[in-house]
Amino acid sequence: MSAMNEPSAPAHLPPPVARDPHRLTRERFDVLVIGGGINGCGVARDLALRGLRVALVEKGDIASGTSSASTKLVHGGVRYLEQFAFSLVFEACRERQTLQRIAPHLVQPIPFFIPVYRQDPRPLWMVRLGMTLYDLLALFRNTR
Repeated sequence: MSAMNEPSAPAHLPPPVARDPHRLTRERFDVLVIGGGINGCGVARDLALRGLRVALVEKGDIASGTSSASTKLVHGGVRYLEQFAFSLVFEACRERQTLQRIAPHLVQPIPFFIPVYRQDPRPLWMVRLGMTLYDLLALFRNTR
């Protein structure tokens, strides 16, 4: 615990963001982003990387609302195969690749199982075919 009775961040995490609402009146910012969820943080990051001075305000803690209830899984677009929406598969693969590039410490492939039962509408051969097709399409994820 710090002197202000706030827990200190573990050593492997960056220091907490400054919480000084008076900075909004003392300093000039190019953009004010309201909301520190996934979208607000993503927009603030992108704008800051483009050289803009960004202030982000959040009523609670960063990512404490809906974003905190996320599964923390990056959607790869597999479900779009069934609808033959290949452009969405490519887009999801590109976005996944971007996340892996900018945050490799947070985004890593993990193995998973897909249970298939006799009464399922998609037999095992169809699931295997879909996964193989997805892997092949992911090879071309940079294609527009």
